[in-house]
Amino acid sequence: MSSASPRNCKPSPYVCGKATPPQPGDEQVGEYSRERLIRMNDRFVERMESAISRGLECPPDGAAPERAA
Repeated sequence: MSSASPRNCKPSPYVCGKATPPQPGDEQVGEYSRERLIRMNDRFVERMESAISRGLECPPDGAAPERAA
């Protein structure tokens, strides 16, 4: 039996996780400005509140208190 059998080899560590910084050549898709993210969130909240008021959606259990605008 050889000493380098596959059963004795450990797998290499995973090196492409979320904590790994981007490397040259990596594509970064979806970089939104903070202002754009805020507008997207405001639009989502407005539409969700509208759907809840029309009875199309239910508020989550333990819903957070309303925020002052």
